[in-house]
Amino acid sequence: MPWNSGLFIAGVGGWLARNNSASDDLTAEEIAKFYGRAARSVMPNAPKFASVPLTLKSDQIIAAGFSASFKLARALQIGVPLAAVWLPAATSIVTYWTGVTFTPMPPPPGGLVGTTNIVTVPGLPTPLNFGIQSAFRKEDPFKVARKLDSAMKGHLKQVTGVWTGTAPAFPSPVPLVVPWVGLS
Repeated sequence: MPWNSGLFIAGVGGWLARNNSASDDLTAEEIAKFYGRAARSVMPNAPKFASVPLTLKSDQIIAAGFSASFKLARALQIGVPLAAVWLPAATSIVTYWTGVTFTPMPPPPGGLVGTTNIVTVPGLPTPLNFGIQSAFRKEDPFKVARKLDSAMKGHLKQVTGVWTGTAPAFPSPVPLVVPWVGLS
């Protein structure tokens, strides 16, 4: 199962629509919570194989990034926050994926037995910060959530890693390294 857009959009959009948050920190925690839930089922995209994350970090990393961005936006007291305001939020998402390990089994096409499967490049905070900025320019809570979802999925396409293991060969298996690009 890939990134769970439905859960993310319904959760974040619903939270924003209720508009009953006592603080930006609570909103940041809700965004992070739904991000973490949607991320639990991502898989390497190319080559596609059913490997899922083993070591996702705490959602609090993302909550701290969004809290910092919200505080920065309010401190600047400008109508529409600049894309740079959203760098803490974007950087927290990159940090979330840094060094994440995925299940080495089942192997990618051509693989036999896996030993490791790890994120080697967790993506970049830019253009993610521009996507987050675009989302928070929307008025409708569910449009905000859909734009955030789109930005998150765009970032996941940047996350890359490498699966290492063996490939079938006679008389014994041979080492195999399979780089993968993107999560979906």
